[in-house]
Amino acid sequence: MRLRTTILLSIITPLMLTLITVSAVALWVLEDNMQQRQQEEVRLIAHGIRLPLTQALARHDAQALQEGLSATFSLSRLYGAFVLSPSGQQMAGVGLAGGLQDDTLLQKAVSTRQEAAGDFRQDGQGFYTYLLPMTDARGELLGVLQINRLATGIERYMSLMTTVALLLTVLMGILVVLMVWWGFRRYVNRPVNRLYRSMKAVQGGNRLHRITPGGAREFRELGEAFNAMLDAVAGKEQEVREQQQQQLALERRLKKSRRLAEIGVLAAGVAHELGSPLTVIDGQIQRLQRRDDLPDDARQRLTRIRRETRRMEDTVRQLMDMGRRHTLQPAQHSLGKMIDDAEQLARDALHHDTSSPSLVTDLPSRDGITVDRQRFQQLLDNLIKNAFQAGSHRIAISADYSAQGVILRIEDDGPGIDADHHGHIFDPFYTTKGSSKGSGMGLTIVHRAVEDHGGHITLERSTFGGAAFVITLPPEVLLPPEAITVDDTASRHREADTPDSKDETMSRSRPHD
Repeated sequence: MRLRTTILLSIITPLMLTLITVSAVALWVLEDNMQQRQQEEVRLIAHGIRLPLTQALARHDAQALQEGLSATFSLSRLYGAFVLSPSGQQMAGVGLAGGLQDDTLLQKAVSTRQEAAGDFRQDGQGFYTYLLPMTDARGELLGVLQINRLATGIERYMSLMTTVALLLTVLMGILVVLMVWWGFRRYVNRPVNRLYRSMKAVQGGNRLHRITPGGAREFRELGEAFNAMLDAVAGKEQEVREQQQQQLALERRLKKSRRLAEIGVLAAGVAHELGSPLTVIDGQIQRLQRRDDLPDDARQRLTRIRRETRRMEDTVRQLMDMGRRHTLQPAQHSLGKMIDDAEQLARDALHHDTSSPSLVTDLPSRDGITVDRQRFQQLLDNLIKNAFQAGSHRIAISADYSAQGVILRIEDDGPGIDADHHGHIFDPFYTTKGSSKGSGMGLTIVHRAVEDHGGHITLERSTFGGAAFVITLPPEVLLPPEAITVDDTASRHREADTPDSKDETMSRSRPHD
């Protein structure tokens, strides 16, 4: 059932029934009051003329008796006035309906010597009859005065009043219904429909829809609460999405860490097996090169073989570094000094002069950080060398120290890295340089070194158009070494999957020229 119908049935209908009941009671009270006034008026007239009529009756003066009745008949709206004998015979009278009273009513007035009254109808006319006994001074009953008054005027008046009251009640009911319908439509139905349409819009998938509060205060508050609910739901959904993204990122990092650990174990084993044969090969090549009877073309071929052997040794060393269990030895070092050493190493390895490419730094005046020198130097060496190999003309390194830690940014103006490669650049053996220019282990070692120091590294777009590696380190790197407790949880986590420390010596062994 609609709310409008419910209101009409539960409020308006009882209200109208109450109004009709009150009107009916008021009309009944009015009618009763009019009847009492009519009876009281007839009674007063009868008592007023009883004495002169009794005297005329005692004198047997018929003319005086008739004149008294005629004078009484002109005083009010009487239907008739009569004098009856105790036996009921009319002795004098004027008007109509004389002697029509009930014998029982007459006998009651005669026997009790008290007044009697009743209502009668004749020929469709209603009238009120009042009987008043007339006695002499000795108490002897001389006759009965009968006065009749028409009830037609009162009935017509009451009928008119009833009709008018009913019409007013009906008109008032119609007016109330119209007012309730209009008020409900304007102040209830419209706001409810607006809220309903908003709910349907949200149900249809429009999560950005918001209702415009309007109407009464309750509906405005309901609309504002509805908007607040949608905002809260949107905020919770955003939080859930962010948490899901963070969870996915953590799962990816966990999978990558596990994969790196597995590859590290495999790489350490392979490097251990390859290290000794490469050392032997390099030593034998050196012996052959020292022979005086060696032709020049053979000497060149041996030089080339040794160069490739050295490159293989570098790869083996990188594999050993990745698979080795690292115990950090933090100490305070100058970040600028480590950057200078990495730059010089990269220029020497790639045969670049100091003018091209240019490397600029933006570091704090106190650039000391507490890190493991060897591991952090490997990190800087690989990143700066990669920037040089990318064909960059400008390389910028900046650092920001704050209470949240250190943010180190290394960027260049090279061609950058395609988005398709972003998800794999830290994977072992993954390279975009070609098989002859890189082993694909450099960024893997960088990623491992950053994690060993409790930080993380991300790849972004450089402001110069190339690649930008952003390294975030925890606040502990800004503390003095004695205030740092080395957290080797990651190292302990990898103990079961890494080779023994005795393999480290073999990984560091290099043939001598």
